[in-house]
Amino acid sequence: MSKLLDPDEMPPWIAGLWPNGRRPREIVAGVNDDDCAVVKWDGRYLVATTDFLNANPIALELGIGSIWDLGRLVVASNLSDLCGSGALPVALLVGVTLPQGATRSEFKEFMRGVKFEADRHRVPVIGGDSKLGKSRALLAVAIGSAQSRRQLFLKNGARPDDVIWVSGNLGSVAAAVWGYGRTDLTRHWKAWARKALLTPKLPLKASRRISASRLGHGGTDISDGFGADLYELCKASSVGAVVDVEMIPASQEVKQAAKAAGVRPWRFAFASGGDFQFIVTTGKSARAQMNRLGLHEVGEITKQRHLDLRLPDGAMANLPTKGHRDRRRLTFAEEIDTLIKTPTTSRLGN
Repeated sequence: MSKLLDPDEMPPWIAGLWPNGRRPREIVAGVNDDDCAVVKWDGRYLVATTDFLNANPIALELGIGSIWDLGRLVVASNLSDLCGSGALPVALLVGVTLPQGATRSEFKEFMRGVKFEADRHRVPVIGGDSKLGKSRALLAVAIGSAQSRRQLFLKNGARPDDVIWVSGNLGSVAAAVWGYGRTDLTRHWKAWARKALLTPKLPLKASRRISASRLGHGGTDISDGFGADLYELCKASSVGAVVDVEMIPASQEVKQAAKAAGVRPWRFAFASGGDFQFIVTTGKSARAQMNRLGLHEVGEITKQRHLDLRLPDGAMANLPTKGHRDRRRLTFAEEIDTLIKTPTTSRLGN
C-alpha cells in the first residue's frame, strides 16, 4: 500500500530527479537548494519563487478574512521568499482557481487585494492564469534579481561561526491564532491579533540593505516556524546551530498570550510561520552594521550538525524543528496548541 503524501517530505526526492551534477552551470540554486530558484542570466542573477496559499487559510478558518485579504496574503507570501534571499523584487505572476459557481465580483475582489499589496511594494503583476475547478487554489510567482551572487543570502550559504539574526518579532501569528477564539484576552489584544493575521509587514527594506552591503551568508524566510526553517537552512548548509531563547524577539501581545497559555513566549516562535520575517547569517564582524539595521541576534552557527536551544538557566535542549505541517490535518489553532505545549528534550538525552 502506497504511503500517504506529505508534501514537506517531497523536495529531496524531487531534487534527485534533477541532480546538481547534471544541470546547466547557470543554475545557481535548484530544487531544495533554497526556497527560491537562482539562475545566472546575462551577467545578473534571476531569482524566482512560487508559493500557494493554504487551501483553508488561517484568516478564513477563524472567520475574519475576505477574499480581498487573501489577495494581499498570496502576494506577501511570495515576496517574503525573495525577502529571505536578498533578491530585489521585480515582478509577479498570479494564478487563481475558484470553485464552480464563483462570481465575477469574487474574482475581482481577489485581484483588487493582489493589486493593493503589489502596489504597496511597487512590484507590478505582469501575467498569470485563472480557472474554475472543484475548490479554491491561489498562488503567485515572484521574480527578483541581484547584481552579484554576494548580494544573495541563500539557504545553503551559512558558515560555521556565523551569527544568526532574525528580522523582527517572532510568534505573532501563532499567538494570534491560538488566542483569537479565547475569552480571557482583551478586545485590544483581539484587535492586535486580527491585524497580525491580515496585515502583512514585509521587512523588504532590511533585506535590501543587507543585500546592498553584501553582509549575508545564509538565509531563508520563516514560513513554517523558526525551528523548522532554521533546520532546513542548517541542513542545506551542512552546519548546526545554537539558539538562545532569551534573545528571540517577541511582542508584548505574544507575551500576554504566553502567560494565558502557561508557556514561555519563545514557544510561539517555533509553532508556525506567517510573520513574514526572515533568518540571515553573517560573520561576527558585521554585528555593528546588523544592529544598526535593526536585526535581532539570536544565536550562532556551529560545525557540529545538531540544533541546540540554550535555556534561561544555561541548560541545553534539542531545538524544536516540527513547525506547521499540512499532513497533521489539525486546525491551525489545534496544531499551535499542541506545538507550544510539547516539552523540550534535554540535549543530554541524545
